[in-house]
Amino acid sequence: MRDAYDVIVIGAGHNGLTLAAYLARSGLDVVVLEARHEEGGGLCTEELTQPGFLHNVHANYHTFVDMAPPLVDLEVESHGVTYVRPEVQMASVFDDGTALTVHTDLDRTCESIARFSEEDAETFRALYSEAHGFVDLLLGTLMYQPPMSLKELTKALSAFGVEGRSKFLSVKLRRETIDTFLDQHFTHPKVKAHLAFHGAVCGYANDVPGLAMSYPLLVGKIDNWNLCVGGSHRLAHALWRDLAQHGGVMISDAEVASIAVEDGRAIGVVLADGTELSARRLVASSVDVEQTFLRMLPPGAVPAEMLERIAGGAIAHQPWSLFSVHLAMSETPRYEAAAFDPDVDRAWVVNLGYSSTEELDADWREVRAGRIPDVLRPNAAVNSLYDPTDAPEGCATGLLRQFAPYSLAGGGPAAWDDLGRWVGQRCIDAWRRFAPNLTDEAIIDWAPYSPADIPRKLRNMVQGDWMMGEISLANMLDRRPMPELAQYRTPVQGLYMAGSTQHPHGFVTFAPAYNALSVIAEDLGLDKWWYDV
Repeated sequence: MRDAYDVIVIGAGHNGLTLAAYLARSGLDVVVLEARHEEGGGLCTEELTQPGFLHNVHANYHTFVDMAPPLVDLEVESHGVTYVRPEVQMASVFDDGTALTVHTDLDRTCESIARFSEEDAETFRALYSEAHGFVDLLLGTLMYQPPMSLKELTKALSAFGVEGRSKFLSVKLRRETIDTFLDQHFTHPKVKAHLAFHGAVCGYANDVPGLAMSYPLLVGKIDNWNLCVGGSHRLAHALWRDLAQHGGVMISDAEVASIAVEDGRAIGVVLADGTELSARRLVASSVDVEQTFLRMLPPGAVPAEMLERIAGGAIAHQPWSLFSVHLAMSETPRYEAAAFDPDVDRAWVVNLGYSSTEELDADWREVRAGRIPDVLRPNAAVNSLYDPTDAPEGCATGLLRQFAPYSLAGGGPAAWDDLGRWVGQRCIDAWRRFAPNLTDEAIIDWAPYSPADIPRKLRNMVQGDWMMGEISLANMLDRRPMPELAQYRTPVQGLYMAGSTQHPHGFVTFAPAYNALSVIAEDLGLDKWWYDV
């Protein structure tokens, strides 16, 4: 470890590593400091149950990897990363034995929807096709550039003729919920339930006003869920490898205690063990706002009013979290609904039981009140269907995720320590209702992972907020995470924010780092070579 670098990046999650890799390729001397023992943040893959069973503890679904510029710019595939796009992407299984399946083949998806409503199948085809026509515009304006204001976005959509040419895209969507959008365009409750479930798994609750604005983009990516073969941590390792090959350094077990500020400028950091490192050009934090401003920055570095607002809860966090169950199994699920649609047994992600948006809405109300829903309807994923390397031969790994509160009414987050095994068993029982072959004999071992466990492992996921910031109109674009920080710069000169607290949000998009990179390049006068790759 040297005592001086051009750039110090705090946090080795995928955004921190991405930013560092670009800057190293730009000729800067870069170090990434990670408090944990390994790189990757949410890209962690562990043997939580039994040896040989690989479980993605956080990031399991990589939806935007084929469109994210860093995948090409940083030559991730050359570093050993392989993605598979499951043929049967998603499914919903219902209590009456029916099922709806989403395929990479649009015709087959529409055929499945048509079994419930031919009209809805035609509508879905039109919406999907139109969303694909605007996907470049939407990605460019909503994700892979520093955020504009909602007013500017409205003007951009109008300038591109979206409002006039589109049946589905409208500036009115910024006032509507996903539920409203679905009610306007679809008729069958099960079709609407599945489409709402897709949004929820992406972090977009279907009853929140304004989220309809982004929903067409989600529909355009409904068949683009990608699985990182060998576990999500392979992506983290590839980003670290690219950083190292271009002269950058990643140091684990290096907790940043404070950011050194002199004359209003970030000049380095002090580690928990007292080691001092100086930054000749900049410091970039890819961890949460609360840690960065309330714990790391010295008193007086930023206006007191700003600190008071942050300490008082100005950073909006998701009012719901995820309860997970990781399973080691001797067989894959065989759904009773396969009698209706055999493809359901090959579906990667499965909605277990939501048959209407009203059922999903009712669960949101319970979860936001700090209560566990009476009827659990977790979603299931079996990576082994498409990645044989994640379990011993003849076995499989399974993942269940239930929408749940971080803080339980009457007990707070700590109550999860007593309830985890009980809720986990209820999730397994809910899966068995649809796949009765998953008996005790078929389940070799399982481990619960509660909302309270999330920040214990990754402290930047405050309050179990896996998106590192609420997905809502009030916390979107140039309002995320707060107006003063929305453009990745901070009130401290030379200190930037580059993690998932920033626009657009969490999930494996690389976009916060990519957008912060653009701002940093402008400030440092760097050649933006990545735009020409």
